[in-house]
Amino acid sequence: MADPLPKISTGIAGLDEMLRGGFVPGRSYMVSGISGSGKTTFGIQFLQQGVRQGERALLVSIDEPPQEIRENVRSLGWDVGKIRILDVHPSARSYSRRVSLVEVAAQRAVGSLREAKTDAKTAAMKQASPDLSAQSLQLMLRQEFLEMRYSRIVIDSLTSLKRLSETEEGVENSIVSLFRFLSEWNVTTVVLTDLPDPEALEVESLMCRGEVRLHKLMISSKLERCITVEKLRGSAHDTSPRPMRILETGIEVDSHKKLPKAVLSTLQAIRVVAR
Repeated sequence: MADPLPKISTGIAGLDEMLRGGFVPGRSYMVSGISGSGKTTFGIQFLQQGVRQGERALLVSIDEPPQEIRENVRSLGWDVGKIRILDVHPSARSYSRRVSLVEVAAQRAVGSLREAKTDAKTAAMKQASPDLSAQSLQLMLRQEFLEMRYSRIVIDSLTSLKRLSETEEGVENSIVSLFRFLSEWNVTTVVLTDLPDPEALEVESLMCRGEVRLHKLMISSKLERCITVEKLRGSAHDTSPRPMRILETGIEVDSHKKLPKAVLSTLQAIRVVAR
């Protein structure tokens, strides 16, 4: 039976089958996993698929410098020339051709600077150094969206964004606001993140419309990879874990193959411990 909702391809054929056609456009999704599980590769593959279809794609880079991302992606033989990279790490000098992090930070302080005396103004300018939070990221994305419309965005990663936002008051509300903002702009967003804390109800788990989890397991000295669709609101999907590989051409998923018993048992045991 065909899914009544429109879908867009993730760029991973086997996963599209698990999702009954792909992601519902205009919604936000989480892709979670431990370090080295393939999250960044997934994100780039998702953006690359959009570029192939004539869409505009944006990578919000928090964890890795853009030059490293480009080198890693080119090693897969992909052309990333049409994927825009928004480098928002606090150490970055600028995040786009026009607006720098310093300027964004200064804009937040401009109201107080106008009435400040010389000493207070100097102190305020020192505080307007490049920083990053969920709130400032939303401001930067708003500026970018006013200049160019995007169909697909990847944020790499929410884990780092939350860590950098720890000193921000109401960080959870800011993350909720960010997700709502992305939805209002009707952009399909993939948010990369470490595995969520099983003992805490993370706000991003509530806000995202679906979660794909990448698993990397070491069993009998052999590396095993698999993928699961944890949820997909409003759409049927395959709930069984499926084998996954990371090849020179990117991620491949065998949506018709079952996991070996040893891998499935280990995965189930990990889930029981997590609960």
